[in-house]
Amino acid sequence: MAKGAWLGLLALVASFAGGWQANGWHRDSLALAVDRAAQRAGEESRQASENVASRSARQLESKLEALRDAQPKEIRTEVVKPVFTRVCVSDELVRMYNEAADKAERAISGKFTR
Repeated sequence: MAKGAWLGLLALVASFAGGWQANGWHRDSLALAVDRAAQRAGEESRQASENVASRSARQLESKLEALRDAQPKEIRTEVVKPVFTRVCVSDELVRMYNEAADKAERAISGKFTR
C-alpha cells in the first residue's frame, strides 16, 4: 500500500504542478492580449492625432500663403518723389522753414548739435 500512496501523492503533485503551469500560461496569454490591445489603441490614437495635426497644418499654411500674397488694403500707392508744377514759395523760404523746424525739433528733443 505504501507504493500506491506514493504513486497517489506523486500524481497529486504532478497535477498541482501542471495546474500551476497552465495558470501561468493563461495569465501570460491575458497579459499579451492586453499589451497588444494597448499597442493597437496607442497606434490608432497616434495616427488620428497625426491626421488632425497634418490637416490643421495644411489649413494654417494655406491661410498664411493667402495672407502673404494678399496686398494690404491700406496701402494702395506709394509716392516716391512728389512733383509740384506750381511754385508757391521760394527756395529760400523753404530752406528757412526747414531750418526752423529742425531747430524746434532739436530743442524739444534736447539734442543741441549745432
